[in-house]
Formats: sequence, C-alpha cells, structure tokens
Amino acid sequence: MKSTLISLLALSSAAFLLSTAACREDDSDGSGGSGGDTTSSTGTKGTGSTTTGTQSTTSTSSSPTTTTGMCAMGEENTDAACSDGCDNDGNNFIDCDDFDCEGHADCPAMGVEANNIDCQDGIDNNDNGFTDCEDLDCQDLSACTREQSNAKCSDGMDNDNDGDSDCQDSDCRTEGIVVCNGMTPVNVDPADYVMLTNDECSNGVSDDSNMFIDCNDNACLVNPDATICQGIEKEQTNAACSDGMDNDIDSLTDCADPGCRREGIVVCNGMTPVNVDPGMYTTLANAQCMDGDDNDTNTFTDCDDFGCEINPDVTICPEANDIQCSDMMDNDANTFVDCDDFSCANNPYITTCDHELSFAECSDGIDNDNNGHVDCDDFSCNPQNGPKSPACL
Repeated sequence: MKSTLISLLALSSAAFLLSTAACREDDSDGSGGSGGDTTSSTGTKGTGSTTTGTQSTTSTSSSPTTTTGMCAMGEENTDAACSDGCDNDGNNFIDCDDFDCEGHADCPAMGVEANNIDCQDGIDNNDNGFTDCEDLDCQDLSACTREQSNAKCSDGMDNDNDGDSDCQDSDCRTEGIVVCNGMTPVNVDPADYVMLTNDECSNGVSDDSNMFIDCNDNACLVNPDATICQGIEKEQTNAACSDGMDNDIDSLTDCADPGCRREGIVVCNGMTPVNVDPGMYTTLANAQCMDGDDNDTNTFTDCDDFGCEINPDVTICPEANDIQCSDMMDNDANTFVDCDDFSCANNPYITTCDHELSFAECSDGIDNDNNGHVDCDDFSCNPQNGPKSPACL
C-alpha cells in the first residue's frame, strides 16, 4: 500500500511538471531577434539582442515572454505578427515592444536620438519624452559631455555641468571654436559659425596648440559647425596616396600621411613617393600582400593586415572584394558569409553590402546595415575598441 501511494505521488508530480513546461515559451538559447524598444521613465531604450559577424549585444530589458493561444513562431516584422500578442521571434519582446515591429500594425515608427547631431538639435527625435542630453542614448556622447559648439560656447550656460561656462570652459578654447579667443569672448554672427569654423579647421595650423591639426583634431571632428570634416575620405588607397591632395584634411598629403604607409600601398616607400602606373596597382598590391613580410612593421602580415584587407586594389584576400562578398560562400572559413562577415560589412569599398560606417550613415537615424541597430547604437559606428565615427565621439 505504501509503495503504491509513492508511485501515485511520483506520477502526479511528473504530470504537473510536464503541464508547466508545456505552458512556457522556451527562449533558453538567447539567439535571434533584433531586440525590443522600451522606454522607461529614465529615457532608457533597450538595445535588443542581435548577432552580426562577431558583434553581439544583449538587451537589459526585463519584458516577460507571454503566449496567447497558439503563437506562430518566426520573424516578428509583419502587421499580423506585430498584433497577435505573441513573442513570435522568442526575444522576450512582444508586438510593439519589439524593434522589428516599428511601423507595422499600430506600432509607431520611432526616430533615433543616438548621435552627436541629433543630440544637440533641440528635438525629441525618438518621441520618448526626452530631448537631447535628457535621453540616455545621448548622455555618453561628446554633444552632452563637452561644450563643443560655438552655440554652446556663447550661450552663457554651463552646458556640461563642469563648473565653467562659455570661454571659461577649456572645451571652448579648442580648434574650431570661433566665439572665443582664449578666455575672451568674441562677438560672432551665428550665421557665420560654419564658414569661420571650416576656415579654422582647414588652415593647416594647430590653432589650439595641441599638435593635432584641422580634421585630425577631435575638436573639429565633433564640432557640428565643422561641416568640412564630415564625410571626408581617408587617405589609404593607392589612388588617394598619389593624387597630390590632402584628402582627409589633416595637413598631410600622400606619402607624408601615415595612412599611405600601410601594407598594400605601393605608391609610397615610407615617406618617399614611388611612380607606379595605375594599371599596375592591383598586381603590385597583391604581390605585397602575399609576400609573407610585415611590410609596414605593425606585426600583421599580408591578409591579416588591415591595410591589405580594406585596400580596394587587393583582390587576393578572402571576403574583401565585391565578388567574394556576394557569392554566398564562407571564403575565410569563419562561419560568416558575405555581408554577415565583418570583413565585408566593415569594408567601405565593398559595394555589395549595406554599411553603417561613414559620418552620414552614423548620423542619419537609419539602420543602414539592417542589423537592428542605428547610428551610435551600432558597433560599426561606435565600437568598444578601435576608432569611432566622429558622429559617436
């Protein structure tokens, strides 16, 4: 009798556990989805969870997963899926709380406030009730941590809360700030801000004596009035390194620019120009990127060197040209194919992939590379390590 009772209790417990498991929507693998879009009283927006190439970010929102009837699992980016009360893609965000539902069903298409341009325009770009530096997506950007524009340096306010306002603030005594001469205010018509700032950020002089000149000075890069420094081309190709121009406005031309002394740049031998027929660029660049030598002494050799990998003249490196970035093959055997591979996605010379790399792409409020992250919320614009877009400094 005792053993029979124990057996009945065990069967009852097992049935209860099976019933409970059946009512749960499993999301234990943590994969998929582009994240949710939740706005709290602090202005925080969840960044969601997405994986592209080796990039991975995880949402910190705690929205629960629920099931209403029988849910069709799959992508959550249609009017039907965004109004069924289900977490269709298993990312813990339901219907309008999921980024992918923006603009579908009754879910509003949210704007973005996550770059130095939008974070100082006086507009609540993402309609979350928080404007510019009130929005948490702005608070780590220089637009909110520095007094970096002529407007802020002449408004009589301590915009960055460091105890100093306008020309008393060291941020206002940097290259491109034309409303201050040292600590002395200068009366400048706001209509002239852009013209005068562009002049100062392209005059070939370190106006703030910090050894960085023009668009190589972060003060010019983050200044919204220095439009001349927005969208400049880096000097890092054989064509740009032999055209006699200072393409990136850093006062250094061709072989004098460090970007022209990389592996795969055959028109320069150190700082000495080399006369090369443009028809030979690819042949000679390929030869240099497969010779087994660390030609630029940066400890990286051939296709392991970023200089070879992003050089448009080099065709021998895997996942580094339009053909291999669109052939549906994993050419470098890293488990990522074509535009899902950072070698393709982060190479500005690849035309077969959508990019979020340039100043314009990192400040336009658009998810240009379709990975669920926009502007400075995207690692392509705002990497944890490595150079950031000026829009995200």
